Amino acid sequence: MANWAARVEWNDADDLTDVALERIAETLRAHSAAVGREREPDRASVNLTVEANTLRQADDLALRLVRDAVRAAGRRFEPSGVEVLDEATFAARLAEPTIPPLVGYAEIAELAGVSRQRARELGNLEGFPPAVVETQAGPLRVRSQVEIWMSQWERKPGRPRKASS
Repeated sequence: MANWAARVEWNDADDLTDVALERIAETLRAHSAAVGREREPDRASVNLTVEANTLRQADDLALRLVRDAVRAAGRRFEPSGVEVLDEATFAARLAEPTIPPLVGYAEIAELAGVSRQRARELGNLEGFPPAVVETQAGPLRVRSQVEIWMSQWERKPGRPRKASS
């Protein structure tokens, strides 16, 4: 037998009460369950651990356990997603940073080979990645998105021509 980490999501959670969530968690306590609502409307999830010989068995068991717990709480169970990971993969995922690498104007300038002033102007161009965090030092953007944008950026040397009147 192996230990597996599972996440089961289901729909129809918009009016899921705290009492129902607590009941689901209590039913699944032996599986170290964490239950909650998702940001999206009408969705809830359970993270739990199960013991099984194969991935397929772990998947089936996790779905059955959550279905039974949700129905025991008087709720309808309509699964929308299941993810099951072995212990090593789960541990590796937990070790990964939850926030992707971010860049500010200084890093954008360095990546693009331009001045900081020009890096600020790039932020106004159509399609430039939006800021994900605003700080007193300025906006921060996801580095990989900025790099992708730059790889497609059609740079034109020199100053733009003034429009004739």
